[in-house]
Amino acid sequence: MAHSSRKIGSVQRAIDILNLFNAHSPELGTTEIARALNLHKSTAASLVYTLEANGLLAQNPDTRKFRLGLKLVERASAMLDQVQVRQVAYLHLQTLRDQFNETINLAVFDGADVVYVERILGTKALGMRSEVGRRAPAHSTALGKAILSCFPASFAQEYVRRYGLPPVTPKTITNPQKFFAELEQARAQGYALDDEENEIGGRCVAAPVFDHTGETIAAVSISSPAAHLPMGDVPRAGALVRETAKAISHNLGYVPRAY
Repeated sequence: MAHSSRKIGSVQRAIDILNLFNAHSPELGTTEIARALNLHKSTAASLVYTLEANGLLAQNPDTRKFRLGLKLVERASAMLDQVQVRQVAYLHLQTLRDQFNETINLAVFDGADVVYVERILGTKALGMRSEVGRRAPAHSTALGKAILSCFPASFAQEYVRRYGLPPVTPKTITNPQKFFAELEQARAQGYALDDEENEIGGRCVAAPVFDHTGETIAAVSISSPAAHLPMGDVPRAGALVRETAKAISHNLGYVPRAY
């Protein structure tokens, strides 16, 4: 549990500055940062300078604005290398890529989202956005639905109550009952489908990964332009991704329960 009274104000403000940068705001000036965080400009400038000096921010010499520094990539790489599921999964993901020749993803669940921790491109890959470190809403992705399908129904209901089902594309499932039925289907067939729900023109199939305790810790997916993965090929893709997830789970020590 976080203890807000023990937070160090200057550290928290530095973190708040880093959190301002995203795909929509890749570069920010000191004045913009100060305004966004309601800081005095001199305070913002001191914090920005400290972050820059440590490689966490970098200044664009043309715009004089700041962007995230390469030190963050280094730290992220170190963290990802420590994620056991990523290490265990890698060869299996390569095999799946070779079988289907489309982009293969590995993601973990975090709050309302999934976070991509590995991606291997096929030679036909184009258009599908699934960069390592990128977040996407769990409810609109096959990866997220595959993971959510493994939790009790009450968990999915609480997820919808807390985060809702906001539309990402016109095809995103926004009706709770239809969404719950989608999770039931994913549970029954062992894989989930995203049919242009997270990106128009994209179709994804995903299956859950379990650890040695039986906990759902990740999901693996095939993502492809819809033209490369017609609905008639989805069962084959689902079977392949399900077997890949099963192999990764086995290597993590998962033993299916006997009924």
